Amino acid sequence: MKYPLYYPDGTRAGYVEFDGQISRVYDDKGLLFDVYGNFPIPIVNKITYGWIDTVLKTGLKDGRKRFILYVGSRYLCNIKQLSDDECLRILREFYVKGGDRIYDTWIRSVIRGVKSKRLKPWSLKKIRNTYPELYEEISKISGEERNKNKITSK
Repeated sequence: MKYPLYYPDGTRAGYVEFDGQISRVYDDKGLLFDVYGNFPIPIVNKITYGWIDTVLKTGLKDGRKRFILYVGSRYLCNIKQLSDDECLRILREFYVKGGDRIYDTWIRSVIRGVKSKRLKPWSLKKIRNTYPELYEEISKISGEERNKNKITSK
């Protein structure tokens, strides 16, 4: 099979012929090199976390503790690598947007556990499968944000 190759700026770089075992890489002048296996190595879809920022800024009506426990704390601590105090501040502000109070000791405990175990935030797919009602809340917020961006970008 023949696959085109592109530079990061989108211009054509050549092509690859893969016969099931060996990849032969060509440019306009001819063969550049052979590689055993698939070339280039397939890139795994990059995980996007923009929806988490949107939810943290907007807040949730229901499922805030679950969001903090499985998504927000893990994202702020292990992906953004913020300090404990900064994570606490952001998570407290997020929770209060729903109209209730939350104990700082609980948030600190969650932050300590998440950092020590280096847990990654749950994906939307896992949230959808585990807590469908939380997924519905998140998708409403994410959908509203996408619609705002479409309107303002025109």
